[in-house]
Amino acid sequence: MILPRPTRAVRGASGSRRPRAGFVAAALLLGASLAEVWAPSARRPESLRPALTMLSALAPIGKAAAQDAAPNAIGPWDGAQGAPGGQPAQPARPATRPARPAAGRNLQPSDSGPVPSADLTPEIVFQLLASEIAAQRGQTANATATYLALARKIRDPRLARRATELALSERSIDRALQAARLWQELAPDTPSAAQTLESLLLGAGRLDEARPLAQRRLAAARSAGTLDEAYALLQRALARSPDKSAAFALLDELAAADTGSLAARLALAAQAQAAGLTDRAALEAGRALALKPDDERIALLAAQFVQATAAGTAGALRVLEAFLGAHPRAIEARFQYARLLASAGRADDARRTLEAALAEQPDNPSVLFTLAQLAWQNRQPEAATAYLTRILALPAAVAGDHAATYLLLAQIAEERRDLPQAIAWLERIVEGEQARQALLRRAVLIARNGAPDAARALLRGVTAGSAREQTQLIAAEAQVLREAGRPTDAFALLDQALASQPDNLDLLYDHAMAAERLERLDTMEASLRRLIRARPDHAHAHNALGYSLADRGLRLEEAQALIERALQLAPDDPHILDSMGWVLFKRGQAERAVEYLRRAYTISPDAEVAAHLGEVLWTLGRLDEARRLWAEAREREPDNRTLKDTLARLNVAL
Repeated sequence: MILPRPTRAVRGASGSRRPRAGFVAAALLLGASLAEVWAPSARRPESLRPALTMLSALAPIGKAAAQDAAPNAIGPWDGAQGAPGGQPAQPARPATRPARPAAGRNLQPSDSGPVPSADLTPEIVFQLLASEIAAQRGQTANATATYLALARKIRDPRLARRATELALSERSIDRALQAARLWQELAPDTPSAAQTLESLLLGAGRLDEARPLAQRRLAAARSAGTLDEAYALLQRALARSPDKSAAFALLDELAAADTGSLAARLALAAQAQAAGLTDRAALEAGRALALKPDDERIALLAAQFVQATAAGTAGALRVLEAFLGAHPRAIEARFQYARLLASAGRADDARRTLEAALAEQPDNPSVLFTLAQLAWQNRQPEAATAYLTRILALPAAVAGDHAATYLLLAQIAEERRDLPQAIAWLERIVEGEQARQALLRRAVLIARNGAPDAARALLRGVTAGSAREQTQLIAAEAQVLREAGRPTDAFALLDQALASQPDNLDLLYDHAMAAERLERLDTMEASLRRLIRARPDHAHAHNALGYSLADRGLRLEEAQALIERALQLAPDDPHILDSMGWVLFKRGQAERAVEYLRRAYTISPDAEVAAHLGEVLWTLGRLDEARRLWAEAREREPDNRTLKDTLARLNVAL
């Protein structure tokens, strides 16, 4: 059904053009009926909630206006079915006056603020209904403009509030600020209006304008005893401010009167960290812990912030050691303590810490899983499997979802080159967030196990629930083809997919890598350059182009600049560190290359990194070290192409 235009009218007795009263009554009755029919919240469609909220306020007026208009309007029995009593239907008579609500039937008040004495005219009714329909159809900007204009015209804070909501839904901060300012002007004593305006101003970086609003809200919170909530909301709003340092300075000023407030200290710590003020963040977190020394969450936060300072991991360990001394059964703190020990190279200490926790809680699946991860990372697959098997033996009510356990067991089996067992573990993950990733990995392993056609059939039998999932399925199928020795087919698949989705940046990267394997360097570079233009912060696009050039000895200065940019974006990525070492080696800087390659290998002992590091060491005359490194890598990944090519090129037999 298409709604009539609001300007459609008939001539009354005076000859002037007036709105058709029947339309007004029908529109108002529509609001009343919808509001009543969908009154139970359980039955109300979420997409219609804003419209029905407004219509609920209009419902009493709709009924009254319909009654006023009844003598001149089309009744419920007018039309082709005939009138009651078998009388022929009579055409509707022109209205002599527009339907108006009787005295006292104005817009009802709500928590949006005080309501003005304003008549609900037919034009307003139509514009409200049309705006909500426009919003549901995605024409949010038009709906926002209409609500804002109506709010200015009749000075109704509810309309200003709805305009604010619509502007926020379309992510238009400028329009949202206009609407929120009007809402706060029309409802100066309504907390939600002031809070919304304050949050928008803070998020937009208009800190001076927001200051008096924030000061008033904190003063009210002190009186009401709600400072915790006030500071949490304030810090969340400040976190969106573009100038993090200025935002911290404002928060520091506002919190000066609340030195004993735990919420103020936590807000200051978080905002200082966001501003890069790591020492101040650690100081405020320490003050928060002093205010509430038994709070495990604050102890973890303090350790995290201390680790970011010059004190580093050692300082964070001291914080947790002190906390665990007073609270030896704090499991999360003990977990984090063990993780920090492991990251500091103290794997045995980390294991002993977790074993002590396990002695107290032998059926704790989190402790068992963390011990399994630690054992696997330290190349102890038997110990890892034993811990994971204990998790599987626990009652379901204790162990919970086994997806993470199955995934780690699959990784262990894959590392042992027991592909059928790895596939079997992955087959057990049939639901939950990790089910899709498990299926994609299963397809790759099925292909590696000699059945690429079965792997492709598995992937093509999956219905994608979103564009992202479809991209993942295409990328997985391309990997299956590539690992089956069919790189040309893999490229063709990605090329076809990219032709139908030219703006898909994930496909663009895979397309570039497929072209590189076919030595189609112009295509590879074009795809990566396009990706970098679209996403200048795509670290792996910079790295892929830089490494591809460096590996071939092409434009080495440009290659190094690309990799340096990637390293700025992701300073601890082992693949990028490897690329940096490799381009330095290609440019004759072998000693510097070793530094980057060792860092990469420490983070991720990958066979390709080992191949590069070994070659640099070989060139420097450190032959035994290179041989040990290559032998270790070949034991883990005997089929790695880069390692094989390196050994063949250098004529090295292990």
